[in-house]
Amino acid sequence: MVDYAALLSLAGEITRETDLDGLLAKILTKSLPWMRVEACSIFIADEETGDLVMHTAHGEGAPKLGQLRVPAGRGIVGAAMKEMRVIRVDDAPNDPRVFKEADKKSGWMTKALLAAPLLDGDECLGVIEFLNPVGRPVFTPEDERLTEYFAGLVAAAVGRVRAQAAALERAALQRDLDLARELQKGLLPLEFPPPEASPAIDLFAVLEPAKEVSGDLYDFFFIEPGKLCFVVGDVSGKGIAAGIFMAVTRTLVRAIARPGMSPAEILRQLNAELCRDNEACLFVTMILGIADVTSGEVVCGLGGHNAPVHITRDDAVFGPLGGAPLGLMPQAQFAEWRPELAPGDVLLVYTDGVPEALDESRRLFTNERFLAVLRNKVPSSSRGLVADVEQAVAAFVGEAERSDDVTLMALHRRP
Repeated sequence: MVDYAALLSLAGEITRETDLDGLLAKILTKSLPWMRVEACSIFIADEETGDLVMHTAHGEGAPKLGQLRVPAGRGIVGAAMKEMRVIRVDDAPNDPRVFKEADKKSGWMTKALLAAPLLDGDECLGVIEFLNPVGRPVFTPEDERLTEYFAGLVAAAVGRVRAQAAALERAALQRDLDLARELQKGLLPLEFPPPEASPAIDLFAVLEPAKEVSGDLYDFFFIEPGKLCFVVGDVSGKGIAAGIFMAVTRTLVRAIARPGMSPAEILRQLNAELCRDNEACLFVTMILGIADVTSGEVVCGLGGHNAPVHITRDDAVFGPLGGAPLGLMPQAQFAEWRPELAPGDVLLVYTDGVPEALDESRRLFTNERFLAVLRNKVPSSSRGLVADVEQAVAAFVGEAERSDDVTLMALHRRP
């Protein structure tokens, strides 16, 4: 006779269990009395291969098989999972469907069995199997009904525990991403040179990451008195790897740049360092320039990046493209460009998140629209021009999800 009190007690216990291993152990050890069987096993589906993995088996004389794997679709457990129904076998030794490898490995003799799929909605999480009934030669129809009912409870509990574990994992990952974002933001200089430190050049920059961690970078620092080194770069790829490569690149720029070096020389040495042990084959496009903050003269090193824009009161035109991305070819060459900034002109450096911004219809912002925005503005300050571009891009994107990081750096030649 079925011990319904034990079944109801176990049902209550498994609904309170929060650990998957503890849940499986509790089900396996405490389901034996009311089912009156010699052993019970639980097979959980491997999400990658589809194989059924037996994590453990309990019961007097139960097979000690450890991590036995049943190939997808093989054996009675495979059939129960594939067909999503309870399967009863009365004569296991002579049933060709039974996976005999388990008995061969353990010396165990399976005489009869019941296998029930663990169904969580339309998904089958695995199979629970009861072996060798005690006090009766074969399993009964009542046993089948109880097994099907109990499998439903087990599936709900396993699904709940998995969902909780996934939620905790996502929360931990989000905490790590938030921390990485804060650390990355800390690498970006936010105090821009005041007029007394930079009388001829008004510099301002922003970086708006599309995700938690950005692959874009900007930086600026005085390489020597009166000479301001500025950098805008865009690392290939997205996510943590791109963010780490961005941080390494920014650190190397500051370590390599020395007084008297030209932008192209700095890029050559930086490229050599980035090519070392770059097994991930990441690369960064970059514009690295040096501005004389007294005379207003600017020299730009070009490293395969988007063409900068020279903005005057009358027009906005793209500068030249040139050089190669950094990090891929040790012998890469880099070009230089000297924009002639008249008083009131602006040099705008940016990443491809601007022209390649997408609206809700997946249309590109485009270079043409970008220049049209700039031609309609009379530059009065670097901060004001950057804000104008940000607003234009935001208005175009609307409610669409950002597709890429956006970085803007403006160097305004003070009148």
